[in-house]
Amino acid sequence: MSGFIDYQATARDTERALVRAALALGIDWRDAAAVQAVARETLDRRQGLRRAAARVPHGPERQRQNLCALVVLRRRIEVEHDHAGACVAGPAWRAISQALDREIDGRAASA
Repeated sequence: MSGFIDYQATARDTERALVRAALALGIDWRDAAAVQAVARETLDRRQGLRRAAARVPHGPERQRQNLCALVVLRRRIEVEHDHAGACVAGPAWRAISQALDREIDGRAASA
């Protein structure tokens, strides 16, 4: 069934959405500390370390949740479907992917 999905286009569209979400939140992908914070927050949310709000989030809080969801989606595409490296990564994704790798390595070393 995977033959019906254009993973290159999906990866490209997801990265474009990542860039837009970062712009809306004022995140600069060239700022290593900001990118590392996004990676940390994404993993915290993914692992259930960050409590969900008692109310439905709005504004920047909702945008940050969406940003983290886009990071997870793009990472899944990279890991599960980009076997031959066909999905070309732009600078934003390269930055967040490297930050995710550093964060995962750091967490694995401390576990």
